[in-house]
Amino acid sequence: MFCPRSMVTCRQMTIIQQTFKLKLRVPDTVQVEQTRIEYAQAFDAVAVEGWTSGCTNGVELHHRTYRDLRSKLSLPSQLVITARMKAVESIKATKALKKLGKKVSCPKMTNPSVRFDARCYRIDWKSSEALLTLCGGRVRVPFHVDRQAAKFVGLKTCSADLVKRRRGWFLHIVVEVEVPNVPTTGRAVGVDRGIRKPAVTSDGLFLGKPRWRDIEEKALSLKSRLQAKGTRSATRHLKKVGAHLARFRRDCDHVLSKHLVASCEPGDTLVLEKLDGIRDSAKARHGAPRRRLHAWSFRRIGDLLRYKAALRGVVAAEVDPRDTSRRCPQCGLIDKRNRKDQSHFRCISCSFSRPADLVAAWNIRDLYEGTWAPAPRLPGRVNDPNAEPSSRQAPPFRAG
Repeated sequence: MFCPRSMVTCRQMTIIQQTFKLKLRVPDTVQVEQTRIEYAQAFDAVAVEGWTSGCTNGVELHHRTYRDLRSKLSLPSQLVITARMKAVESIKATKALKKLGKKVSCPKMTNPSVRFDARCYRIDWKSSEALLTLCGGRVRVPFHVDRQAAKFVGLKTCSADLVKRRRGWFLHIVVEVEVPNVPTTGRAVGVDRGIRKPAVTSDGLFLGKPRWRDIEEKALSLKSRLQAKGTRSATRHLKKVGAHLARFRRDCDHVLSKHLVASCEPGDTLVLEKLDGIRDSAKARHGAPRRRLHAWSFRRIGDLLRYKAALRGVVAAEVDPRDTSRRCPQCGLIDKRNRKDQSHFRCISCSFSRPADLVAAWNIRDLYEGTWAPAPRLPGRVNDPNAEPSSRQAPPFRAG
């Protein structure tokens, strides 16, 4: 799994942080498991202290909890510090959700993962060993470098997380990748993201495969039958189906974002809709539409697009999605009757007709470029200048 952490822009280079996995061959699982359990205890203790007192200052919580945790646990000092830092991050994130009206509770580490910083771990690429500071001292743990992880060998390592999965122990390592800055070309490509059609660009590319939705519907139908059955065997099978579906969705998002970025040249600008809060404002209230809406991973697609675009030298930008699916790119009329259904767009003023997702991608591009002129929301008089066709004609339709 590869995911972005942050981006730091310099004058000539852009530093991008990426995360990749290494499969560990743990020689002593007892020592690693003890470290994992005590790390969760340290996290929970700091979280309870910060949650009950309302304190989110890391230094203050360090003074309140460090000595007590060091006396009760055999956890190394640096791991106690990273557990405190992780707990503070969780408290702040939970309080931010509380301000938005969400129902939250004190953070608790249910699936413990141990965070290492530069002081408590080291990667030796030559011997394929990781030097980890655990309960009882430092341990050399061999690891396996697969084809994907080989791309990051020799890069500067930052923090790392020790994670236990069904297939064994993994070390999620954050590395820094330097990418040279590319001058902008001035060309913008609008992208309309959707549930039925995953992505449509203003260049006329319709990305995503119909079989993706068929596979997902089949898995969801199986999950529904297993939930209704309720036996122990069905519960075990349900976990496998859920994990398979999560991996499939993540792979689809990677493929989709990769194709979107590959359709642009270095220096282009990839324009997306800012979809924050769409689940609260959408009209899907129950049934299959609501399920598809809440399963839509638009945020993850956006995050993958940003870091993949930065690696290729493409700029990622966002615009307000308001009226992008209702505006006619030919005459500029904005009216909800222009879009009669999910797939078709037909202007009630000039009869301009194209696929609705393609029209939305054009509008997203025009809004970013500033060529979206003010227009009436209802048809005006015949001699109304705002109802006349705009000088910029819509580009020809091209199916991808």
